[in-house]
Amino acid sequence: MRRQVLSIAVAILLWTAAIPFTPISWLIGEIEGAFLIDRFIAGIALLCALYFQFAIAGRTHPIAISLPNPVAQGSDSYVSNGRMGGAQARQDSSKNSDVAFFYHPKDYYFYIVIEIGALCVAEWGGKYVMLPGMEYVRRAIVLGVVGILWAVGWAVTPRSRKQWAWGHIKTFWFVMVLDLIRDVGFGGGARRRRWAR
Repeated sequence: MRRQVLSIAVAILLWTAAIPFTPISWLIGEIEGAFLIDRFIAGIALLCALYFQFAIAGRTHPIAISLPNPVAQGSDSYVSNGRMGGAQARQDSSKNSDVAFFYHPKDYYFYIVIEIGALCVAEWGGKYVMLPGMEYVRRAIVLGVVGILWAVGWAVTPRSRKQWAWGHIKTFWFVMVLDLIRDVGFGGGARRRRWAR
């Protein structure tokens, strides 16, 4: 319970350090297409990372964190939903992955102190350290924290909850596309004037 309460405070710190969160335009530059992609994925990626922050805090058993590795076709083991299996138990070769590391809940406070320190640098480093590249440091820290939360949180979250969230995300995207179409058709939501002769 204490870890979950702490995770809410850290999620608030992540939110304040991340905003404005436009990861695609951070990576490929401030072009119009990047902002459109950010409009679709940035908010969802950040909100999911905030949820993963809470889900990781509630974890009580160790879990293997794996990343897909298509090169290691001869690998003898795989990780699926946090459980390890061998080649005989594998039904699908697409589950081929290598264990990146094991997350142990007993090390939660060690990880959270590092995260809090990094987010404090991201949030307040630019105000107290007047270096020209502090905005890039903030972006790198935020992208790193969000990426790690996604890597660990994805393995921790049950499949049923991920499918539930995916259904809602598709609905959200559908409504967003309709809104974009309306903006194109009506010029930002305002109806076009018909010129009287």
